Amino acid sequence: MANIFLVCPMLDEQSGTYIHNSLVQMGHRVAFFDWKHITQEKGAPFMNTELLSATKELKPDMTIIVKGLGITGETVKRMKDIHDHPIVGWIFDVTLGGMMVNTVAPYVSFIKELDTFYTIDNDAVPELKKLGVNAKWLSEGCHIPSHKEAVFNFIQKKKYGADVVFIGSVGTIHPNREKLLERLHEEGFDFKIYGEVYYPQDKEPVWVKDHHTGFAAINDYHSLVCNSSKVVIGIDGWPDRDKAYSARLYRTLCAGGFLLTSHTKGIEEAFTLGEHLDTYKTEDELVKKLLKYLEDDDLREKIAKHGQKFVQDQHTFKHRLAEITKKFI
Repeated sequence: MANIFLVCPMLDEQSGTYIHNSLVQMGHRVAFFDWKHITQEKGAPFMNTELLSATKELKPDMTIIVKGLGITGETVKRMKDIHDHPIVGWIFDVTLGGMMVNTVAPYVSFIKELDTFYTIDNDAVPELKKLGVNAKWLSEGCHIPSHKEAVFNFIQKKKYGADVVFIGSVGTIHPNREKLLERLHEEGFDFKIYGEVYYPQDKEPVWVKDHHTGFAAINDYHSLVCNSSKVVIGIDGWPDRDKAYSARLYRTLCAGGFLLTSHTKGIEEAFTLGEHLDTYKTEDELVKKLLKYLEDDDLREKIAKHGQKFVQDQHTFKHRLAEITKKFI
């Protein structure tokens, strides 16, 4: 059992909550510090000062910083001077403001001071090591209490489900998603979109309005959508980056949803295609496989069950955090 200082956004009740609750389930005592909220309210200089004060008060056995925008390399050095302990970072994004992580100089100066910096983008590891960062690849995972299979009734199934659903943001920041989803509209699939919409005012395409539910979907709601739909499609933002697949992969499989996702580089090294999930590389292949799986309930449900067991047995946040903590505690 250790005293762990978790420096992470918490208000969205997603990754921060999953990490916090998993560490507690592992028997650790956890104090958290929401760097994002404090920065938004008081600014980055104030946030850095408060982080130093919290380190002095808590004297943790280990600090885990998730993303940590605005935290400076000098702050990390002073945290170690105040109390000598391991400080690691973990980022779930491939880019920062549209820029690759290794090109954002202030951020690199921060993560260079960490004992280890974990990233979901395996291609970023050698890029960051060249800059003096002790980088390692570590994917996200699922949190079973948050992503477990949902129990729903037939009214909820009709309200939230569809033959095909996409859960994620759409708009100008992800043009690849817009193109694929428009193809589904043109093909006449019964599908719904859940997530943020990013378009200039009055520029949202009519077809997006036709299919968008007006809601995002996280945690229990995400599971309800997955379980009441036949196929969940994934459209990863960075399919050419090694093993940089979306966190929704784990969340969908944990809920027992059937996932047909874009073929992100390296995905076949972690998952067996056609057994845990399936992938597509082109629009035409997506359409072809959707037609195949929508016609075969037994195959779709068999794959979904195998995928669910696989991630719950091997790919939870507890598995990831055990890998982090075993090195330092």
